[in-house]
Amino acid sequence: MRPRLTINEMRKYFAILLLSLTVSTGCKDFLTVEPLHKISGNAYWKSRSDVEAFTLDLYLQFRNKLTSTSFLPATGELRSGFIRSAINVNTNTSPEQKRRLVYESFAVNDLKNILTSGKAWNDMNFVSITTWRDFYKVIQGANILIDRLDTEIPGMSERDKDPYRAEAAFLRSLAYFMMVRIYGDVPYYIAAYTKDMLPRENMVSVVNKCIEDVARYKDGAIVSFSDPSYRAVRATKGALLDLLMNMNMWNAGFDEENAEEYYRAAADYGKELMDLNAYQLVPIENFREVTRGRSTEGIFEFNQSVNYSGAANYLAFFGEMMLKFPNKGSGDNNASSHAYFKPAYLAKLYSVGTSDKRYSLWFNPSTINAANGNFELLKYKGEIAAATGPFAIPEYGVMIFRYAEALLLRAEALAELGEEEEARKVVNMVRRRAGALDIVESGQALKNAIFLERGRELMGEGHLYFDLIRTGRILNGEWTDNPLTQDQFNRGGWTWPITSEAVINNPLITLNSYWQ
Repeated sequence: MRPRLTINEMRKYFAILLLSLTVSTGCKDFLTVEPLHKISGNAYWKSRSDVEAFTLDLYLQFRNKLTSTSFLPATGELRSGFIRSAINVNTNTSPEQKRRLVYESFAVNDLKNILTSGKAWNDMNFVSITTWRDFYKVIQGANILIDRLDTEIPGMSERDKDPYRAEAAFLRSLAYFMMVRIYGDVPYYIAAYTKDMLPRENMVSVVNKCIEDVARYKDGAIVSFSDPSYRAVRATKGALLDLLMNMNMWNAGFDEENAEEYYRAAADYGKELMDLNAYQLVPIENFREVTRGRSTEGIFEFNQSVNYSGAANYLAFFGEMMLKFPNKGSGDNNASSHAYFKPAYLAKLYSVGTSDKRYSLWFNPSTINAANGNFELLKYKGEIAAATGPFAIPEYGVMIFRYAEALLLRAEALAELGEEEEARKVVNMVRRRAGALDIVESGQALKNAIFLERGRELMGEGHLYFDLIRTGRILNGEWTDNPLTQDQFNRGGWTWPITSEAVINNPLITLNSYWQ
């Protein structure tokens, strides 16, 4: 069992990590770090505890990035066109409520307007999404960790080092994958120390390199931690396999010539994940266990109640905008929800008289069609972590991967390969958990049914917008209320703006022209 660290020890090593991950702002030193002996002294990297501490702090760095704002909701949900602001400017007068009108701009892909003139853009820290610096700090730390693991560390055998290498490869490839889905092309490097300035690399190439990287280390990963406090919040073999599935499915949408190979790989990695027998679907009546974190369904997540200093950022959670008092904090700001799903979209997911426990458990049937602040997505209802106050939120984590998500992704890959019987079998595992009827469709109807099932099951988890992009449905008004034209898509209308700081640091960088 790996040694556990006290809070003080983690803070101590976090300070070391912050020093080691400093990226210079000089254009000649892009992605440059100081020699290791200057940042940690001769006493560091001398024990397994040093490796453990450094690894834990990489997770902390990543967690801080994803909880700096409504990161997953903004990037993976709000731009779908199906989510609208529930704020009525005539009746909702508080600044906290009025700034939620920014959701309307997301719904019509008007990032340019809110970037230049919207106060809520800065107040809610959406501007932090335009910078990739924090992602590269995680990548740089992972590169250093793998580099150091390739040297002699007292008390550690090569077998001891393999799980840490797997965790490092997972974190850096997850960082690259998230950046690709947000910015498109990005600079790619895995050297621990470099003074080279790197241009943006084609995103398909970057993802293929990440696929190779994760595949190289996956078999050295731990299948499951004996310590339940590490469940899903540390990268296991299942997490690496799930990331491999997602990366292959992304490239399948952009590298049409090789799409079948990507689908085959995703399906095979999905079977390997299922054969681990390390995960199970939690009964739908107990879904709160999943949103709270560390459940047997969780594959990877950033939990908000781990032993790190600092309170959870209430803005980080999708449920924060979709719940109201008493399902979150008290006060006038929370007397109504801040956003809602458009009734027409929910009607497409759940037909009249539908037999699906998610419909009855995750929504209030009397308000599911409320296009106002009476709407609530009760999927994220939970115990309030903070005692009182307007920013009190349920205790749940930031889900990245879970077993139902992996099953649906494998079902999609199988359907694309024409292996329809197996595809139906896998997707119906998720539907039966929800008490829903089996899917029986074939052909394109089956592919559409699986896409809609992802919409039902993964609602609010940061997948919807990216699913629209990678499947090409973002171009079709039948599948989104915010379609892009082919020209807009080609010019990067699906990406995010990149801060001009990226150019200052590296003159080889070009910004996303669509947002200029």
